[in-house]
Amino acid sequence: MELVASSELEVPRAGAPERAPVGSDREQAFADLTRLAATLLAAPIVLLALADEDAVWLAGSFGLGDGDASRYLSFCTAVLARDEPLEIEDLAADPRFAAHPLVAACPRLRSLVGVSLPGEAGRAIAGLCILDVVPRRFDEDQRRDLLALARQAAVRLELDRRERELAEQRDDLARARAEAVTAARAKDLFLANMGHELRTPLNAILGCAEMLREEATAAGLGQLLPDIQTVDRSGRHLVAVIEDILDLARLEAGVPQLRRESVAVAPLAEEMEAAVRPQLRGKPLRWRMVLEPGLGDITTDATKLRQILLNLLSNAVKFTARGEVELAVRAAREGDREFIAFCVADTGIGIDADKLSLLFRDFSQVHDARHGFGGTGLGLAISRRFARLLGGDIVVDSESGRGSSFTLLLPRGEPTAEPRRD
Repeated sequence: MELVASSELEVPRAGAPERAPVGSDREQAFADLTRLAATLLAAPIVLLALADEDAVWLAGSFGLGDGDASRYLSFCTAVLARDEPLEIEDLAADPRFAAHPLVAACPRLRSLVGVSLPGEAGRAIAGLCILDVVPRRFDEDQRRDLLALARQAAVRLELDRRERELAEQRDDLARARAEAVTAARAKDLFLANMGHELRTPLNAILGCAEMLREEATAAGLGQLLPDIQTVDRSGRHLVAVIEDILDLARLEAGVPQLRRESVAVAPLAEEMEAAVRPQLRGKPLRWRMVLEPGLGDITTDATKLRQILLNLLSNAVKFTARGEVELAVRAAREGDREFIAFCVADTGIGIDADKLSLLFRDFSQVHDARHGFGGTGLGLAISRRFARLLGGDIVVDSESGRGSSFTLLLPRGEPTAEPRRD
């Protein structure tokens, strides 16, 4: 009667087991397992063999003493070669083993019971062998004990496999992190150099354009002014593009520094009015500014607040051919928190409802570039990130053909929660 195969003995399809270092936890675990098997099954010799594509070796044993363990591997090889458990009641009567030196001579082995543990592609990666010097057949309890012990070996092999995978993943993550840090440093260095190398000559070009404009005006050469203004506009556009890219890089790297200070709201709004008025020249637009009385101060990063408002106002002017652009500032409350709401509204072309979700994505433009609206598609994305970094947010309400309203909400005091960075 042979042992019944059990699907519970299967280990997950893994690679071949590795040899355990001397003194390792796995070596001790397998030594304990063979000792337990010898006790439970009243067996003088227990072997636990592991196999890869090239070799078979003993991972644990009991009862071999100081003898040559390699002489016993042929029994393990016979077990590993079978998908089903192997039980031989009398080795001397089996033609495969009758002439084996360990059967024909000392210690005159007589019985073998073994079970293999399948691994990758069904190939056996381990075998648990029970040897005795007297003919014997296992009873049902002993068979169950052998299968239980084999399952413990399978669990240990699976644990080893997972530990190896985790170690490899840790190594991969460490390498990836080191590569990411190196790449980030290289990118930061490149962006810093690019900013310096591009802004320096552009500022020189803008300075020369301003000098040419003054000299052409003084000399009465008005016909040159349109060309000079084209140079000036193009140069300023390039400076804005460079600043947008550098701001985005700083935000993605998580390195923007906040300089919070107390800022008077009404004077800052008036400053924004002065900054946007030059963009209104030559366009049939009305400008309105509505300031709620008693706005007081806000604690925030003034530079980033100005950048957000200037971006919103510049967009309102750019996308409004005629009609009105308005900046309204008021105080608002949400529970026990007080906010300042800066609302920039226009009567421009508006935004289609199905494109509102694209507004704050990097490099996203919701209006066809063929309509003459240029830009990098970064302004609103950067503005919202700055707003969330300051503890607030930007909300939008727009209807195609009727205009848009962008509201920047910022806490009056220091934000009480961790700023959102997404």
